[in-house]
Amino acid sequence: MGCRHSSKTTESPVKIRPNENSVILTSKISLQRAEQIDYRIYDGFKSIKSKSSVSLKKSRQSLNSSISNPQLLTNSTLEQTLDGRGKNLIKRFEFDSPCLVLDVSPSHTLIVDDRQLRLIHMETMMLKTVPLPLDCLDIHDIAWSTQLDAFLLLTGEQMYRVTNENLQPTPIHQIQFILEGPRKSYMAVDGDDLLINRSFGSDLRRYSLSTLTFLPSPPIYLENEHICVTTIQLNSNKILALAISIGKRQMIDLVNFKTNQLLHRISLDINENLLYPIDLHNHGQWFAKICIPCQNIGHCLISSDGQLTRLKLFPNQDNFIRSLRMTFDNRWLLVARQHALEIYQPYTSLLPLVKDLVGFSSSSLK
Repeated sequence: MGCRHSSKTTESPVKIRPNENSVILTSKISLQRAEQIDYRIYDGFKSIKSKSSVSLKKSRQSLNSSISNPQLLTNSTLEQTLDGRGKNLIKRFEFDSPCLVLDVSPSHTLIVDDRQLRLIHMETMMLKTVPLPLDCLDIHDIAWSTQLDAFLLLTGEQMYRVTNENLQPTPIHQIQFILEGPRKSYMAVDGDDLLINRSFGSDLRRYSLSTLTFLPSPPIYLENEHICVTTIQLNSNKILALAISIGKRQMIDLVNFKTNQLLHRISLDINENLLYPIDLHNHGQWFAKICIPCQNIGHCLISSDGQLTRLKLFPNQDNFIRSLRMTFDNRWLLVARQHALEIYQPYTSLLPLVKDLVGFSSSSLK
């Protein structure tokens, strides 16, 4: 999780060939355990749709009613979902890129797969693909903006936007860093607030998305030049999670974005690093990675009050989680592994409704 996506050039013709219980594309995209697959053209894009996805409106209404008040996501729920056995697995897509950059909106997932953008509709699981233009190949981060009703794409020099209807990246000229030269960059978005970390230092830049103007940067680390910030996340409670390094140690700070007050600094034993916080949109919880360099990889849950719970997921690194996202309504949990994206429904009580919604056979939910 958190590694940079591959930049190698690949060609991905969308052709389908059967393979027992899966459908595999020549570009290594597959939908496992789909009952019947239609291959059609929608608005100029090649798409895949399960014929058994019927009565979507009725199932969707029932599902929305069931998840209007999501329950607290527990460590046991995550452990059972992510233990590598496929419990609650709804769909699995396979891709060319070993490391996917992605984010989710209320209705779609946008993925950078090598030199292509791929958009998945979460209700139908249909897939659209467009090639990236040459000036937008080096995408470092993706974030959904409710303010702009668009996905934001951050490269080393420029911000772009795409919508669910138009996947051609449009530059946002008010947010660019061409004169500074390319740098590794991360961003955090919530409502009107956009934060960008450009330098792996303590330089955080704040923008208003409604006016696309630069605002005074939060003075969180102005008095400490030894702190280096990497990934950042901002949740709906305006709590900012920052993965930071002090010397050789890596830890996570939780900061009140409105007051710039440091609420919790979460660190582990001297030999363990804590990094890559992910907002779970669930009662202020965060998902994060634990790492002992060159030895072990683990993951944990962090509560809103800074309490850490280690997760027991798998005995080896074959199922290593590269990235993870939870949709805003907690309906879908997306896990990016090497060359694959897995889509889960973590709440087992909703599985019958999800089964009707996406048209899976009962065997595919075991």
